[in-house]
Amino acid sequence: MIDMKQVAKLAGVSVATVSKTINNYREVSDETKAKIMKIVDELGYVQNSSARALSTKRSNLIGIVYSEHLHIGLEHYFFSGVLEAFKKEVENLGYDVVFINGRDIGYLKKCRVRGVDGVFVVTAETSDKGLVDLFNADIPCVTTDTPWNKIPLVYSDNVQSSIDAVKYLHGLNHTRIAHIAGPQTSISGRERLEGYRTGMKHENLPYDPNMVAYANEYDSTSGYNAMKSLLEHPNPPSAVYVVCDLSAVGAIKAIRDANMRAPRDISIMGFDDIQLASHTVPSLTTLRQDRDSIGRTLACTLIKLINKEEVDLVTKIPCQLIERESTKVKK
Repeated sequence: MIDMKQVAKLAGVSVATVSKTINNYREVSDETKAKIMKIVDELGYVQNSSARALSTKRSNLIGIVYSEHLHIGLEHYFFSGVLEAFKKEVENLGYDVVFINGRDIGYLKKCRVRGVDGVFVVTAETSDKGLVDLFNADIPCVTTDTPWNKIPLVYSDNVQSSIDAVKYLHGLNHTRIAHIAGPQTSISGRERLEGYRTGMKHENLPYDPNMVAYANEYDSTSGYNAMKSLLEHPNPPSAVYVVCDLSAVGAIKAIRDANMRAPRDISIMGFDDIQLASHTVPSLTTLRQDRDSIGRTLACTLIKLINKEEVDLVTKIPCQLIERESTKVKK
């Protein structure tokens, strides 16, 4: 069996240099890395993962913690896209991913058992004691949905994007602008509402609490019910900024069921740019989250943490306004 000493001898380098190359350490030059990896490929050398873990005190495993507290599932367009980008990036850096559930022994103990080097908490509930234990432990963690003390957070710039949404709708001559807000237990729900209120202030438009309806979940049914409540107002809005695209789809149906039409009677704007957004009738004006950038940034941040490098505690990724048919100029 080929071992690391033979690779080092053929490459004319030390065993330590071969080890650093195989384990993706940065201090080895690109030229030396290329030379070593060519020999590794030619000889078919594969390092035993258990031996590597013993010698480096690393498993090259990243844990994925995913909670169902918002009932959105792994198939959710945003989170699945972020997770896919994250997975590709860490794999490019020499890591594998493993899903961690908190059943039986809790997140922290499960992470210890699996020997993960770091954890990406995709979405979770901060009242979960198992999650609190994990965040307070010495395992490097990053998150995109759950702000917690000194855990690095990478996510969309919800506040600025919502300010931009109000500005865009006001630019279409709308002054009676409502907001369908998301669950206030989530950072996206809270910050998009904050951005809406700030946007109304920036545009010198009066903030009316009656023009805010709450969606209990990020789904079409909640959007439908919230839109119905707005339509019951004696002076309904001419435009509605909705916390997410799925809820916006429900809002459009509520408008249709009230014998009205979007955008003829009410302009509707969403957030996310899910695949369905371009296929609804009318197609949905929305704010596109940069899932790839969020996922890649999370991956790079976590690897830096594992390597004990400095990282930003909060990284906000801009969204892109996508204009489609569900909004129009108010005449």
